[in-house]
Amino acid sequence: MKPDPAALQACLLFRGKSAEEIGLLLPTLAYTVSTYRKNAIILAEGDPADRLGILLSGRVEVQKTHSTGSSVTIAHLKEGQTIGEAVLFRKDNVAPATVTATGPCKVMFIGKQELLRIFAADTDILTRFIENLSERLVLVNRKIENLSAGPLRRRIIDFLLEQGALQASDTLKLPFSRKEWAGHLNTARPSLSRELGFLRDQGWIEFKGSEITLLDRSRMNDYLLSLPSSAGNL
Repeated sequence: MKPDPAALQACLLFRGKSAEEIGLLLPTLAYTVSTYRKNAIILAEGDPADRLGILLSGRVEVQKTHSTGSSVTIAHLKEGQTIGEAVLFRKDNVAPATVTATGPCKVMFIGKQELLRIFAADTDILTRFIENLSERLVLVNRKIENLSAGPLRRRIIDFLLEQGALQASDTLKLPFSRKEWAGHLNTARPSLSRELGFLRDQGWIEFKGSEITLLDRSRMNDYLLSLPSSAGNL
């Protein structure tokens, strides 16, 4: 199955290349494309991580399972994002988390040795790969900051204000479902709903479905500033 060159333009590895250039490049590459149904495991924690995955369509969820059996959502990936690049070149290159399809999706896989050959042949792709690693590290750091930011209310407000800045709007479209958001915050969905209800009752936000409107950023920022850095979880 040949990937759509236009779909690969969304991948950071091919940033700056036209669909025509990608179309000419594909026949020179060794790769496979796999299709997954909803809830299918693409990569299980502990599996060998010896190839790079590029999400061609759909979305996936990355979760880490603790020894207690509980799990925390590390990331949600969409079309064009990559899977497994962070551990691909480690000596002990096993998957540190489980990647699951949240809906029907297609993934293009490129083996480690083939990727090294591509890097030697095209330094632009190597540069994009390093940029991709850097961006993923920033996302992980943001995740750690969010999970350690104290009370759940603070974590929710942090996230909403960050999305407001990213989307450059007071009317936000959540990038995932309420259930996925709860996992992202490492909390239960009822707890998330309760806190959103509190923020709405305070007149700070309005929400309907997956859309949230920030009504009072100033008071939300004031709340964050009023909390001690060592505040515990609610």
